[in-house]
Amino acid sequence: MKKILIVEDDKMLSTIFEMYLAELGYELVDVVNSGKEAVKSCQEKKVDIILMDIHINGEIDGIETTKIIKDKFDIPVIFISSDVDEETIKRAITNNTYGYLVKPVYKNNLKSTIEFAYEKHKFEKQ
Repeated sequence: MKKILIVEDDKMLSTIFEMYLAELGYELVDVVNSGKEAVKSCQEKKVDIILMDIHINGEIDGIETTKIIKDKFDIPVIFISSDVDEETIKRAITNNTYGYLVKPVYKNNLKSTIEFAYEKHKFEKQ
């Protein structure tokens, strides 16, 4: 069972993602709302995939947090954002992301993106 970390500062959205993950058979390891908490969670728990909002609480955004996590833990990240502006998408893409879902996120899109990210990361490590 794949272990998922949610990094989202909107309580309602994180609750919806929690529900989707449970229905899809994934294990939720943690829900946090800041970059600092995300890094701490990755240190303390086994995480296979991270669902990362770009605009989160704290001093660093989701894109900067992903850079730190990539360097320290090499965990694939799927961005979930309402941002569709070119500059934000470019910043996210150059950060070796494994997916970019635009809110609202639908359950079937979430599942296929998680599976793609997991397999792509596994392939790249081999």
